[in-house]
Amino acid sequence: MPSLTPDEPPRTDLATRTDIEDLLRLFYGRVLVDDLLADPFAEIRESGLESHLPIMCDFWETVLFGAHLYQGSALRVHRTVHTRHRLEARHFLRWLTLWSTTVGQMFHGPIAAHATVQATRIARAMHRNLTGTDSAELDALTSATSPSGSR
Repeated sequence: MPSLTPDEPPRTDLATRTDIEDLLRLFYGRVLVDDLLADPFAEIRESGLESHLPIMCDFWETVLFGAHLYQGSALRVHRTVHTRHRLEARHFLRWLTLWSTTVGQMFHGPIAAHATVQATRIARAMHRNLTGTDSAELDALTSATSPSGSR
C-alpha cells in the first residue's frame, strides 16, 4: 500500500448510513454534471439531490448491510428514465466508472469491494432488462468482479 501523505486520511471501509450518504453525495455530484449522464439524471438535478438521497441511502443500505429499508423497485424507476432518455451500455459503463472511482477514493475494505461488485451486477441486470440485450463490456466487468469469474 502506498504511504499516505500527512494530509491524506487513512481510508476505512463503508460501515454506516452516514458513509453511504457521503459516498452518494460525492458520486451524484459527479454524475449530475457528467457529459454523458447529466441528461438521464436531469430530474434529480432539477428536483434536487436532497429529495432522492433518503431513498438511495435506503437502497444501498439494504444492498450492503441487509437493512431491508428499500421497498421500491429500482428497475421501475430506471424504466421511467429509460422512457425519457434511452439508456445504453455506454451510460451504464460510465455510471460504473464513476461509482468505482468514487468508492475507491473514499473507502477501502470488503464492503467497499462488495459495493463495486453489486453495482456491476445491478448495472448489467438493469441494462438487460431495459434494453432486452446483453453488453459484452458489462458482461466482462461482471465476470471480472465476481469471485472466481462466476455470475
